[in-house]
Amino acid sequence: MKTDPVIRLLIVDDHPLLLSGLGMLLNAEADLVVAGIADSGEQALNLAKELQPDVILLDISLGDTSGIQLLPELLRQAPQARVLMLTMHEDQQYLKEAMAAGARGFLLKKCLDVDLLYAIRLVMRGQIYLHPSMMPEIMAGSKKKTTSPAEMLWQSLSKREQQVSLAVALGHTSREIGEQYFLSEKTVATYRARAMTKLGIETRAELVKFVAHQKLPIH
Repeated sequence: MKTDPVIRLLIVDDHPLLLSGLGMLLNAEADLVVAGIADSGEQALNLAKELQPDVILLDISLGDTSGIQLLPELLRQAPQARVLMLTMHEDQQYLKEAMAAGARGFLLKKCLDVDLLYAIRLVMRGQIYLHPSMMPEIMAGSKKKTTSPAEMLWQSLSKREQQVSLAVALGHTSREIGEQYFLSEKTVATYRARAMTKLGIETRAELVKFVAHQKLPIH
């Protein structure tokens, strides 16, 4: 019988109780194993290089550094790792900075017991995880005018094309998107195709990367 490969995890957080709780929660899953635990930026970098984990759970606020500042260096030490940011703050600016730095997800600590296992498995499938409570802020976007090429391309899309593109990049199926916006799956596919053509994107992976690394206001 074929079994899924074990997902190796590195947890980076400076709260002992949280580290202990996460360790017990994750190690109880057959397809997950905590390969290492770090409570400082320096230790995290050393373990990331040594262990080459599949997923890194990274606190956004560490005692000796910012998780967002640490993130790019972690990815240099472990290029294949997917990073999930952990935070107590529902702050859109933190989210934007983390995703721009290469994070694959943004989890609220108050919801870890419900969302963490799903988020880990989702990012391992190449998708992005954001807590639903963050979606209204993302969809509201920024009202500031910009001249960057990426944002000009994004503004060339209709509102519905933006909504569908963002939902696709976040891992939602055509059926789920259709149910959310009262559209047929065929219509969702049409909006997605139009958006990708305007953006000069050919694959879903490119769309995920575009959404993750740009500031994308929805008009």
